[in-house]
Amino acid sequence: MSRWGYHIPILAYHRVGALKSDHVPTVSPETFERQLEFLVHHHYRVISLNELSGCLDRSERMPRRSVVITFDDGYEEIPRIAWPLLKHFDLPATLFVTPAEVGLAGFASWEQLTAVAEQGMTIGSHTMHHSYLPLVKEEDLSQELMESKRIIESRIGKAVEFLSYPVGGFTPRVQSMAKQAGYLAACTTNRALSKGAVDRYSLRRIKITERDEHILPFRVKISGYYDAFRQLRQPN
Repeated sequence: MSRWGYHIPILAYHRVGALKSDHVPTVSPETFERQLEFLVHHHYRVISLNELSGCLDRSERMPRRSVVITFDDGYEEIPRIAWPLLKHFDLPATLFVTPAEVGLAGFASWEQLTAVAEQGMTIGSHTMHHSYLPLVKEEDLSQELMESKRIIESRIGKAVEFLSYPVGGFTPRVQSMAKQAGYLAACTTNRALSKGAVDRYSLRRIKITERDEHILPFRVKISGYYDAFRQLRQPN
């Protein structure tokens, strides 16, 4: 899709909680709540990835002022802090998790993931080992894409239909395998393909951090035209 056209903003959060001196992009609970409140009070239509995927199936145009909310990595603060806030505003979201990291220090447990999945949060795969897929050997791609999906489904008892590429990296082969594995769509970061139409296996997202605590930069990011202000990279 052209960087100059309207592009449904798919927001990519990581951790919602206390700001720490590490590399993890983090948004404070107060900022996250203000952002959700802004979306609701200004009549933005927060939709799920399932709804977006359905519109793509039917070749329908999504209404302007639509927004999708996603989280990468599966930090324990998401079920503990972010999800209760989302429920308060009755907003959908997708959480992408890495099976090899579930239950480790700082990450959500299978019990937490099962609970939020039962309450309506969509759980997706972030690969088996949080691997940068363009560098994964051909024989290991199946485990990263298919086995991660199978394990998450077996643990939460829900279908896993969406994938997030770690660091946004993908190749045409990765996209093909994601489709074969049964994913309905896959999210990247700011990776761009030179196509006129939306590619469901390279849905671009917009990273949100505490630097977006002020409403002006947040409004720019949810405007649908943020691609015009940022550098779009090649897929791999």
